[in-house]
Amino acid sequence: MKLAIVGAGWAGCAAAVKASRLGHKVTVFEATRIAGGRARRVPAADNHPPLDNGQHILIGAYTDTLKLMAELGVDPAKTLLRLPLSLLGPDGRGLQLPHCPAPLDALIGILRACGWSWSDKFSLLRVATR
Repeated sequence: MKLAIVGAGWAGCAAAVKASRLGHKVTVFEATRIAGGRARRVPAADNHPPLDNGQHILIGAYTDTLKLMAELGVDPAKTLLRLPLSLLGPDGRGLQLPHCPAPLDALIGILRACGWSWSDKFSLLRVATR
């Protein structure tokens, strides 16, 4: 079967890989010059580093994406910049997890969260442990 995949973001590329492995002839169409969809980077002018197009934070829940990367020979440890979760506002307040093993990182981060009441912190911990 001949298939047309519209969009070369993560979903389009994953669909193309799966379809081609099933023996289909695949053509991927992308409207922009660079594949990657919302996860692509955009070249910057004047020798500046590329700009982040956003919306491509991969958290541990992205098991299928990490599995696809491994199947294609991409080593996530060498490709991805792994940082602890940080959800800070412009004023520097919010949640920032430290570099330590899970679930200790979440416990410490939630307890240290700036701008949250103790009630909010314990409520989040209660829900997270369920």
